[in-house]
Amino acid sequence: MEKNKGEVVLFPKLKEKLRHEGLEAVRHHKYEEAIQSLETLLRHEEADDEVTTGLLIAWVGVGEYRKAEEVCLDRMKYSEGTYFQYLHIYITILFHDGKYKELMSLVEEVLDREDVPHDVRTQLWQMYKVSKDIEDNHKQEEERSLVQELQEAFEHGNLHNQWNLIQKLTPHTLDEKQGFLEAQLMNKELHPVIKTAILEWFRKQGVQRPLEVHKFGKTLMFKPGGNNGGHDHYILKHIEYRLSSIEQNHPSMYELIVVMLYRYIYVRYPFLPTEEEVPLITQALKAMGYEYLQLQQAPNKIEAEIGSYMQDIEVANQQYRAITGE
Repeated sequence: MEKNKGEVVLFPKLKEKLRHEGLEAVRHHKYEEAIQSLETLLRHEEADDEVTTGLLIAWVGVGEYRKAEEVCLDRMKYSEGTYFQYLHIYITILFHDGKYKELMSLVEEVLDREDVPHDVRTQLWQMYKVSKDIEDNHKQEEERSLVQELQEAFEHGNLHNQWNLIQKLTPHTLDEKQGFLEAQLMNKELHPVIKTAILEWFRKQGVQRPLEVHKFGKTLMFKPGGNNGGHDHYILKHIEYRLSSIEQNHPSMYELIVVMLYRYIYVRYPFLPTEEEVPLITQALKAMGYEYLQLQQAPNKIEAEIGSYMQDIEVANQQYRAITGE
């Protein structure tokens, strides 16, 4: 090697020596030795497809997946003639790195192309099926673990864990979990925010069977899948409409009281306000907005009924924040 303008130049004999030693090391699974030789060729832009492939195999062999991914993606981008060769290597890297979702997404995208050779299509489809099986098994194991943790959280009354675990489990199907969750809806000791989270899970899963829900000393037969969520209910939209005049003059106040309204509805769900309650809740929210922001328009005297709703809204917001951390 010699230096020329600050750069190291590889003489032909040295290049051949590094190439031979590196590829031989790969064949004998001496990956660290292979990397020492082949990385030098890559750094000096002296790596052809055989050297690059050998280096990728060596990197994967020692768990250097990030480096392998970067080089593979670069070659896939700029080497049209060898695209499918590097694609296969890249898919293999993703598989070894446990990136099954990313692998499946890429395979789905590639298989939509018409220029994929039949043998490559077969290989990709096989990798996809194996990855899907592994990913499905991981999901099932994760789900079983989360369900066990949720049952323990119910037993020990750990509200934060109950909330966090339900949020993680909501994308999963209910299956055998539905029975013990239904029982929690009638648990008088269970927090109302947690009951709403369970009902939201049922609603998203389209549960059509009427369920008994106990909240605030009342019991209601409720069909989750046949109803909109609290945030989509017409009563909430009605109250929002009555508050809309505030948005122009006091946008910060409007933002504050709408958040309070959403939390209040969430805690009450599915015991939603009646039409008769709408004006009282609207007035209560306005009064709270004036008080919170210390605006001059704040009423000096608040009717007892409106004051009662103000207290209910405040308590509901405290309950919501205490559980969700928002």
